[in-house]
Amino acid sequence: MSATDAPAARTRRRAAVPAIAAATACALTLALSACGSDEDDDTAATETSATGCAAESTSGRSDVDPIPVAPAKITVTDPGAQPRKIPAAAPERATPQTTTVSVTSTAVSRTVQDGIDDRRQTVNIPLTARFGCQDSTDVEMTLATPTSPDPTLDEQLAEAEGGRAGMAVGPGIMPISLRLLPTGSSGPEARHAIEQSLVQALQVSVALPTVPVGVGAVWTSQRSISGAVTVTQVMTITLTSWTGNRVVLGVTLEETPINSVFAVPGTSETITLRRYSNEGTGTVTVDLGRALPDHAALTLTGARELVGSDESAPIVQRTGATVNWRAR
Repeated sequence: MSATDAPAARTRRRAAVPAIAAATACALTLALSACGSDEDDDTAATETSATGCAAESTSGRSDVDPIPVAPAKITVTDPGAQPRKIPAAAPERATPQTTTVSVTSTAVSRTVQDGIDDRRQTVNIPLTARFGCQDSTDVEMTLATPTSPDPTLDEQLAEAEGGRAGMAVGPGIMPISLRLLPTGSSGPEARHAIEQSLVQALQVSVALPTVPVGVGAVWTSQRSISGAVTVTQVMTITLTSWTGNRVVLGVTLEETPINSVFAVPGTSETITLRRYSNEGTGTVTVDLGRALPDHAALTLTGARELVGSDESAPIVQRTGATVNWRAR
């Protein structure tokens, strides 16, 4: 069962709220659309160049709708030690990047009527990424076989092998939007799980400054993320080492809701967000020649209390997530 499936509940409202419990606030509170195209295009992956750069792009295709990624405002609070330089992207086009992103979401929901509902979803997505041969703001990706410890989801994900994805990036290797072009045989569960995981990973991505910095530099990254809960996300990043093109970063993250409104997904209903917290820590290693992290390990923990028409029966949720990138 997917971590975003609603538990059995006595009312539509009570079912709809736990349904998003497995989503971490930083990304999975987004209203996620269907994943990419519905056309039968099992040969999608063959359109990407087999060399180190992508000759063709998923950008501009009529069957691909870009998924916006919340932009980050970067503010350098300490430029660090000398020597300082701009950590500018230097796209590597001789060889592709091969990496795997693994995203785990957990949620434990407690209600007076329904007791405890404990859910977990893990999706592992192996990717081959290439910068565009002529466009350094375009990144094209091919999926190998995604996997999950959940046997049912794992079987569904197997059909996604060979699907394509794309990403628009801005200064500081900042993700701007995601594009997905799944295989024709991918079912809705696999498409949703892949989209959900990639969006979540990109919503906690670390953007680099566009001014000179050195070891010890500190900057903040602020995003406004709209979803069932609209939050302000603030990441504090410390540059701990810089060798050649490899930059190692320490990261802390905290989110604050902008109001007390919780929009129940799939309905026009809203309920009250009485309490909310979400914070995280981790490390990220960036290769300035690559579009995706060389290595990353981020852990987030959070909680929220939701109140519907019956204030004596709140829903209390504990949420968690891990996002890991590892080179293959």
